[in-house]
Amino acid sequence: MNRKLGISSGLQFAVIADDLTGSLDTGLQFHKKGLTTSVPLSWKNPSVKGRALSLNTNSRNISGDEAYLRVYRACRKIKAKGLYKKIDSTMRGNVGKEILAILDARKIPKAVVIPTVPVMGRTVEKGILRVHGIPLLRTPYAKDPFHPIFTSYLPDLLAEETGESVGYIGLNSIRKGPSFLARKIESRTERLLILDTVSENDLETIAGACELLPGKVLPCGSVALADKLKIAGGRQTRAKRIKSKDPILIISASRNPRTAEQLREAREIFSFPLIEPNLNALTHPRSAVKGIREICAQPFPLFPGEKGIILTTTFQEHLEGQEEAISKFLGRAAASLLKQRRFGGLVLTGGDLAMGVFTHLSASALRIEDEVLPGIPLSTLADGPFARLRLVTKAGGFGEKDAMVKIIQYLT
Repeated sequence: MNRKLGISSGLQFAVIADDLTGSLDTGLQFHKKGLTTSVPLSWKNPSVKGRALSLNTNSRNISGDEAYLRVYRACRKIKAKGLYKKIDSTMRGNVGKEILAILDARKIPKAVVIPTVPVMGRTVEKGILRVHGIPLLRTPYAKDPFHPIFTSYLPDLLAEETGESVGYIGLNSIRKGPSFLARKIESRTERLLILDTVSENDLETIAGACELLPGKVLPCGSVALADKLKIAGGRQTRAKRIKSKDPILIISASRNPRTAEQLREAREIFSFPLIEPNLNALTHPRSAVKGIREICAQPFPLFPGEKGIILTTTFQEHLEGQEEAISKFLGRAAASLLKQRRFGGLVLTGGDLAMGVFTHLSASALRIEDEVLPGIPLSTLADGPFARLRLVTKAGGFGEKDAMVKIIQYLT
């Protein structure tokens, strides 16, 4: 039976993320540690079934004050023994305000902030966040339309956002081990601390220091730091791999070049038909309905044994401010296709798109089942008319060139 947040004494750990893909890929790390992990699809009235919760507050692209209140209210409801704040590895969103909301709601003295993902080239050295060696300010991520970046130096970035003094701990202290680092963290007076991190070993040390300070420090980081945390949980299990003869529905709205590369690779190998909706249809409700009908009327499969179909706007130019309309349109189109035809799985790129799709599938939560590729989870819908539908969600820039190919192979 589902339980409202705040009355679940069995909830061992909770992740707070600002978008859906973040809540899923980080929740996956706790699933791998043996904790049954659920991902509610509403932050307002979420339900919990499991020992770990990964909550998407859907607050990345709202104002800082709104994000603070949303996260504060959510955290006041959560009765979990441990908390983890998932942040974007390129500092997109209201990172500082949301961290402060958790500290205030749970009376935690301070937070350590580590966006590092070494395997993806995200490192912090001398307080500067780099992406494959390039300072954040000189990358495309700095031009985020909602939260443009003005500096690569993280203490200044968070200080400007929060109005707080932000501390910094360098590699010399981190390389002295967890016990030394824990004492160093405790000795600092700032509530927000940026920690240099360039390697997996550095992440191990930071995770170890956090474990020595239960209730005294909030770990804030990407999926990489979450992976290093040691959580006392149940026995690690792996979901039974179920292949499907039914085709896969792939939906993508991401404009990230990596996503485009992955889709091209998948088409080259599997010859999936590509459906590209007319973006002009999004400007008027009647046009949108007509566009969805046109998508659903297309002959599919085109030939026996066809493994899937790609519905995408990735290769089209998006107008500024059109993202939300695209997500809603593709969500309605996906629901219509799922009602008409049987699919063996759904693959979605990007958190905004995923939320747009799930809004139309009448489910209250996802359940994390397995790891398809490192950091890419397999989930199922927990309830609703499409209960048990298999889902793979992926951040737009995540994964190697052949990631989509491997996802399709996993599902089929």
